[in-house]
Amino acid sequence: MHPRIDYNKCVGSLECYDICPVDVFDAEEIEEGKRAVVARPEDCVECELCVQVCPTDAIKMIED
Repeated sequence: MHPRIDYNKCVGSLECYDICPVDVFDAEEIEEGKRAVVARPEDCVECELCVQVCPTDAIKMIED
């Protein structure tokens, strides 16, 4: 399993990027600022910390 971000809900807090212990996410520049992207899904250890800290419930775990 690995995280998927719903960009319709994402507000770009980057809390997922900051908390991930294995650096699954990268911060991507967009017009509004930055947003997290799932750059290395294969590195995910399924701790779900990113899901827990997301302020808008924009992250869900999906099957590989």
